[in-house]
Amino acid sequence: MTLRLTLRNDVWQVSGTVVTPTGDRLRVRKSTGFGRGMKPHAQEAMGRILRDALDGRLEKGATSSVTVGQAIRLFLDRPNKVGETDVGILGRFDKATGGRRLDALTVADVMLWVNSRGNKASTVKREINSIMAMLNHARDMGLDVPELRLKKPKVDDSRTRWLDEDERDALIECCEPDIQGLVTFLFFTGARLGEAFRLEWSDIVDGRATFGTRKGTSGKTRFRAVPLVDDAARAIGERGTGLVFPNPAGVMWHRDGFYDYFYRATRRAAIEDFRPHDMRHTFASLLVQRGASLRAVADLLGHSSLSMVMRYSHLAPSHLEDTIGLLGVRGT
Repeated sequence: MTLRLTLRNDVWQVSGTVVTPTGDRLRVRKSTGFGRGMKPHAQEAMGRILRDALDGRLEKGATSSVTVGQAIRLFLDRPNKVGETDVGILGRFDKATGGRRLDALTVADVMLWVNSRGNKASTVKREINSIMAMLNHARDMGLDVPELRLKKPKVDDSRTRWLDEDERDALIECCEPDIQGLVTFLFFTGARLGEAFRLEWSDIVDGRATFGTRKGTSGKTRFRAVPLVDDAARAIGERGTGLVFPNPAGVMWHRDGFYDYFYRATRRAAIEDFRPHDMRHTFASLLVQRGASLRAVADLLGHSSLSMVMRYSHLAPSHLEDTIGLLGVRGT
């Protein structure tokens, strides 16, 4: 009874012969779907293929498959770094369904999980996006993935909650020292939470903080450099090494840990319905009210188009009057 792993086209293949309990010799040739750098996962898959062969499932023509958990690990271990939100969602999905065979996963399995915890529509949509990204990656790696048509709920993305300057400053004052610099930096740079968590001192050059954002399926990273105004420069403090804003343990923040601090501060400041991402809205809203162009705000936020910043256009009511007033200017 011998099965072995061999590389073919940079994918680990299982081949060999298995003697079944009935004495039959079964020739096995199957792809694990795992690439060169995923040998431990391929070895797990080979064990499952062996068990399927001994149980007669291969002989009957059933498809041997990795588990949902293995597909999740394959996605999380890919060279292109996976976002923290995806890591959290797929970690929870793994606990609920990780032992299930990937090829047996159903729409009901996914939808029951995303809808069973009282999540809002926006959360359900975000979780479905993460699961679909994982499944698409597994399919690209050659795994047997069922065609699942997952219906995403409709979400109103128009919510824009922002603070005026007095409210912003009051919230900063109510923050504990462990997050006060970080919160100030977020308010005065418009950085995404994850960008600030990952920011290192090497990313700050000549009074600018450089952020890299990877969007879409191309895998390309777009960089933007945001000038640090005095408040942001004071927030980062004296230059050091490694992370600019480590957590109290000296390592990168996790969202849940930051949220505990942040919502304690909002309660102290008596500010309701204000989320960490709303600091980004506040940054953009205050800039537009002071006359900044939507194009400049989009560039500072890292948006390639104006569609995402049109929600702030109503905050600059004078721009339409100023523009239409040009018709009354005579001469060349």
